[in-house]
Formats: sequence, C-alpha cells, structure tokens
Amino acid sequence: FIMSLSNLSLNFKVHMLYSKYLIKSALKNGGAMKKISFFATDLDGTLFYDRVNIIERDKNALKRLKEIGSKICFATGRELEIIIPAVERNNLWEYVDYFLMCGGSQIYDVKNKKIQTLGELSVKDTHYIYETYNECPVSMILPKDNILHTNKITDVLLKESKLLNSPIKLHENMLEFLNEPCTKFLLFGTKEQIDFTMEKIKNNKNENITVCRSQEQYIDCYARGINKGTCIKTLCKQLNIPLSETASIGDNQNDVDMFKVTAFSACPENGTENAKKHAQYNVCSAKDGAVYEFCEKLGVL
Repeated sequence: FIMSLSNLSLNFKVHMLYSKYLIKSALKNGGAMKKISFFATDLDGTLFYDRVNIIERDKNALKRLKEIGSKICFATGRELEIIIPAVERNNLWEYVDYFLMCGGSQIYDVKNKKIQTLGELSVKDTHYIYETYNECPVSMILPKDNILHTNKITDVLLKESKLLNSPIKLHENMLEFLNEPCTKFLLFGTKEQIDFTMEKIKNNKNENITVCRSQEQYIDCYARGINKGTCIKTLCKQLNIPLSETASIGDNQNDVDMFKVTAFSACPENGTENAKKHAQYNVCSAKDGAVYEFCEKLGVL
C-alpha cells in the first residue's frame, strides 16, 4: 500500500512536470500549435539567405511541415527556369508542392509539372512601360527562357546574371522584341537608380499594370491585380484550404500582399521596415533560420 502511494506520488510529479513543460512551450509559441495546411515562403532573402543557399535549420522546418501534412509553396518573383536550378542545388524537391512564380502571375504544380497562368501584360502594356521609363537610369529586362533580354548592360546587371546563371542578350531596339504578352517586365539597377525610378513610377496612371519593388535593385511590373496574395487565394481555393490555416514569410514589399491574405505571417530581421510592420511576427535574420523560428512560433516545431 505504501509502495502504491509512492508510485502514485512519483507519477503525479512526472505528470505535473510534463504539464508545466507543455504550458511553457505553449506560452513560448504564443499558444497551442496552429493548424497550418498551407505554408508559403519567399526565396531571395528569406529561404535563400544569400539568394543562393538554404541553411539546414530551415530545411528541417520544411521537413516538419511536410510531416504534419502542410502544402508548401515557394513564392517568388523568379521564373521557372531560374527556380529549378536553385531547388536542385539545395535538394529541395521533396519539400515543395507548388511554385508561385513571377510574383503571382503563375502557379507551377511540382508533382504534375503543370503551369497555370493567372495574368499577363499585353504588348501594349509592355510598350507603355518601356516608352515611359526608358529614359530612367535602369536596365529594362524581359526574362525569357532563362535569358535576360535588355536594352542596357551594366556592371550590376553582369553581376546579377552571374548569380542567377542567366545569360544577357542586348537589344538595340527593345520594342521590336516586345511582341507578345509576358508575365512580367523588370526594371533593374543600383539602389539609387531604383529609388529615382520609383519616384517617377508614383505618377503611373496605367491601371492595367501592377508595379512593385520586389528587392533593393528590382522593380517588377505585372498585369493588373497580380501579386503573391491574390495567387495564394486562388491556389488555396482550388485546394479547398481555408485561409485560416495558412501562413507566409517574406522579407520585402512584394511579400506584404501575402501577409494580408494568410492567417499568420512573419518577416525576418533582414527584411524591409514596411514588411516588418505588416508581418504578425518579426523573426531572426534569414541567415540564422527565419523559417525555422517562424515555425517555432506557430508551434509546429
């Protein structure tokens, strides 16, 4: 009888310690584990901390998301031909279900290898962009088939070409090349050049074009209504996933549209101030494992 009481007392203590641990973990993560059926992460500056590599900590977070049945989406401004080598280099095929590409213009189903296009710029729209901003001190770029077609080659563009492993083709008359609809059109330059051009773009009156600064050196132009947020809404509707079970993480202005749509959002320490302001959680820098820390806060890890 004394032994039984002793065992009961020990079991009770163990139970209480475990309960305290669970409570402490819940408080640390802001509550119980969130149900995350859909998880979207930006690539450059978020999952790819240096725009090239992923740390093992974040890969472990993606593995855990797959284990609990989450659909994982890589949400990026990149095109398919530039995404694929990066995924292969980092051995990420088993951790991703969809690519949200070209800033939300297209969805790529990884398993079925199918592309769904949600919007394109017309020839008239691309001509408008070129003619309106051609005098700005930036390179105008149409990425196509992993080639950066441009009107101007600069040192910063040569560096970007090397990073993306995408060759450059110069067009003396860019308008002749802009002869069919496209998912995106880019303006690229130094930070100062992009700052200058953004001031000009503030006066843009063309309602058929969505303009967004996706990185320090990039301005992206898409068809009206195209962004990462509307793309996530479309995909989740097709998958019958409620937005209340979605999460997203990104570091820049074009990620804010994701934050407005998903139930949970995060921005790494290296992100822009505006992105941090709109994110539900501010987490560590991408180089330290921002995706992992976000999953911790969601109670997934």
